[in-house]
Order: sequence, then structure tokens, then C-alpha cells
Amino acid sequence: MKRAAIGPVLLLPLLVLAGALYAAPADDWESGTRAFESGDYASALSFFEAARDSGLDAPAVHYNIAVSQFKLQRYEAAGRTFAMIADRYPPMRGLAEYNLGLVARRLGDTAEARAHFLRAYEMSPDNRTIRVLASRRLRDSEPDVWTASRWTGAIGVRAGNDDNVALRDETVLPAGTAGESPMADLFASVGGPWTGRNGFRLEGSAYLVKYFDADEFDQSEIGGGAFYDWRSGDWRIQAGVQAGAGSLGGDAFDRKAGINGRLVRYIGSSALIDLRYAYDDVTDADSRFAGIDGSRRQVDARYRWYREDHHVQLRYWLETNDRLDPGVSPDRDRFGIEYRFQPEAGMGYEAGIDWRTSEYADLAAPLEEDLLTFRATLSYTFRNNLLVLAEFRDSENDSTDEAFSYNRTQITLGLLKIF
Repeated sequence: MKRAAIGPVLLLPLLVLAGALYAAPADDWESGTRAFESGDYASALSFFEAARDSGLDAPAVHYNIAVSQFKLQRYEAAGRTFAMIADRYPPMRGLAEYNLGLVARRLGDTAEARAHFLRAYEMSPDNRTIRVLASRRLRDSEPDVWTASRWTGAIGVRAGNDDNVALRDETVLPAGTAGESPMADLFASVGGPWTGRNGFRLEGSAYLVKYFDADEFDQSEIGGGAFYDWRSGDWRIQAGVQAGAGSLGGDAFDRKAGINGRLVRYIGSSALIDLRYAYDDVTDADSRFAGIDGSRRQVDARYRWYREDHHVQLRYWLETNDRLDPGVSPDRDRFGIEYRFQPEAGMGYEAGIDWRTSEYADLAAPLEEDLLTFRATLSYTFRNNLLVLAEFRDSENDSTDEAFSYNRTQITLGLLKIF
């Protein structure tokens, strides 16, 4: 539900109630109603307050005052009015708690917002509308909105088959090198508060992939960081440092350390813009991989829209490299779009397309590549945040060097647990 629609949707039932309670409504009430419906919330607030002060003391009057205050972005005042409604009118506690959650979110106190949405759900056993709205806020609010106040994490495991592990045209693979292999991978992440909201956060992740017929391509990656997270209203700013290490074929491969920054702008209650920047200094962990030494810069811009169980993301990603070996120093642009339907429980699905261009301009014979990837996922979510996923991923790489023109298909089945 968009923020601009909150007032009319939750206000109209109380206008009807007010009409039943007051057969001859005061002029101020009628004027306030007309002003609100025309979008003149300042005038509406004045008229509703006048109606209240003239003796029209009913829950509908106080509620409409609170909604008008919210529309005018007077969130502290709206919060006080909704709190008064919850205290004075027990039948309206669920509705008032829901709106207190919206107020807390506007003020940037996402932990408090979540507590209000939980109370709204618990206090509305006979009101399906409030229960649905509250559960959607708890479930579909972007996790970035509220998870800074607690520790969260995920662990996932997949198994399947990769028909082009080497990412080469199979006709040029050296003898004894497997092009196709069964595979399994493991992913884990954790993040949480160090000093609480508007403070320091810690994050860590680990990834491991095993190719059973091509162990020279086995990979692992572990990383972590410390970030300062600042939130106010519709804005979130994050800055910090990160470090990581990886292996290839069972041998130490690289070490990374760098900085990053992030800026998020929430747009109403159903969209956001997410901008990220990262710089990494990369060093080899073994002299055999000395060519990877250098630096990497990444800029990531995303627009995300989400409503109820539906999510859409548009993404642009830029990567530049300055390495000793120009063969591992591409400049890349990536464009992507994905759609996801993810209910609280039951069957979901996701589909996306990515297009990535790479340019190796410093090679003796400059190389250019275009990689197009399509992916589709079916999932089933259990109510304990356990997901079963089946994924199909198909890629086609077109390179000016025919040896690097290839097709790749991966099919996997996995489990993901979110906690």
C-alpha cells in the first residue's frame, strides 16, 4: 500500500461511522471531510480540530485528526494522537497500533515500527483487514528497513549439475579437463547490531562450491566487515570496511581489503532506490596467481518495487579493474531485471535476465565479450522460513576470441533457511 493511500483507505470507514453517530454533523466536520477528500490536509486538520474543540468528542474525530497530521508529515503529533486513541478506545487499538507502526517507520525507528505491527496483528483477532495489513508490513517490508535492530542470517545448500565448469568452448578444452560436472555449494551469512540502530553493524558470509568431476575449479570465499548504519525517515546511509579471502582448486587464491558506501532512499511504502560503491585492494595468496594483484571498483544502482508478495528489481552494475595481468582486468557493465513472487507460505517463483559486457582493452589483442543469462526459480516456503528451491540457469557468452564463446546450463535443487 502506498503511503499516499493510507489516509483514504483507513479513514473512510470512520466517516461512515461518524455519520451514523451524528445525524446532524457539525459544519466543521463536513468542511473537514470535504477538505480532506480534496487533498487540502492543512484545512482538514483545522476543521477537525475545531469540531473536536466544539464538543464533537468521538473516536472518528480523533482518528481523522491523526490521519491529517500524518498526511502533513507531523509524525510526532500523529503518534501522540494515535496513542491516545489506542488508550481511550479499546476496540480501535489494533487500528491505532498499525498506524503507530507507520508513524515509527516515518521517524526511522524501524524496531519500534515492527513492535507496533506485531501488536496490531495480535489485537485484531476479528479484523481481517488489519491482520492482513499488519502481516504484510511485517513480511513484505524490505528487510533493510528493520533488520538493523537484531541479528539475522541465512544458510543454504544446493546440489545439481553444471555442463560447462571451465567457461570455455568445449572443443578447445585441454585433454583431461572436465567440461561437465555434478556440483554442490554451501552459503551462509550473518549480520547484526554492534551498537544498535544508527550505530555499528557487523556482517559476515562464507561460500563454498565443489565440482565432483573437476576439483581444479572448486572455489571458496569468506568475508566480513564493520559498517556504520544511519537511518532517518526515508533515508539510509551506510559506510564501512570489508575484508575477505578466497581459494581456487583447494589452494589459497586471493586476499581483499577495502571500503564501501551505500545510500538508500525509500519511496513511499513500496519502492526504493539503492546505490552502492565498493573499492577493494586485491593481492595474491600464492605466487602462482600474482597477476591478480591490483584494485577493483564497483558501482551498483538498483530500483526495487515491492507490493504484497510481488517484487521487481532493475539493476545496473559497473566494475573496473586495474590488475597486473590484463587478462584478469576487465571493465564491465551489467544490466538486469527480475521479478519475484514470494508468499509467506506456499509456492513462489522468480525469473530474471542479465546482460553483461566485458572489455579487456589492455591485452595485446583486445578482447570483448557479451554474456546473456536467463534464470528461473521455483520455490516452496514453509512457515518456519525454510525454503525449497529448484533453479534453472542458462548462459550464452559471445566473445571476440572463439575459445571463450560458450554456452552454460546449470540445474540445481536446494534448501534455504532464514533466521
